[in-house]
Amino acid sequence: MNSFRKEQIVNKLEYLSELGAKLRTLPRSELNKVLSYYSEIIDDRMEDGMSEVHAVCGLGDIDEIAQEAILEATPFSNLIIPSRSLSTVDILLLVMSTPLIIALFTLILVFYAGIWLSIIGLFLLDLSFILVGITGIIASIVDFSENSAIQILMFIVSLIAIGIGIFAYSPIKVLSQKIVGLTTWFMRKIKLRLFRKRV
Repeated sequence: MNSFRKEQIVNKLEYLSELGAKLRTLPRSELNKVLSYYSEIIDDRMEDGMSEVHAVCGLGDIDEIAQEAILEATPFSNLIIPSRSLSTVDILLLVMSTPLIIALFTLILVFYAGIWLSIIGLFLLDLSFILVGITGIIASIVDFSENSAIQILMFIVSLIAIGIGIFAYSPIKVLSQKIVGLTTWFMRKIKLRLFRKRV
């Protein structure tokens, strides 16, 4: 049976056995992990009031799920390094393209390092606003000068700095989560392309 049509799905056991058959190339531990994960999803949906058939059908295409699970379990190096022995021409091409490959990986590394350093810089800037604000409040209270107008101004500016720090935290956090998601999506796309070429 090459394709698994949704009309044939009767119950959880049938779905999991078909998924297990499609994942037979995985190591036993990975196979058990995937099957228990999807078993738990089906159980959760049924606890929320779905029928067994609807809970199973709602999981999506079993072929896509199997491909995703195999892709997740396959190390990136296994997708790049060929499983067959290399011919002389392959070795020659690999040696000649090594500078280009190194330059490409370096470019990607520098790009991601720049993005992450920018995010870390934004978090540090946000933290500095909060710390400056706290320090300013303490200084305005402890200040022994007789100029109360400067103390009040320092206190207000410190509160504004803390407010900026608090309000800026959420957008910076969302931005960093989006970048993590984008990075994961990008790596999965590369992995999927390499996986399809290997299959």
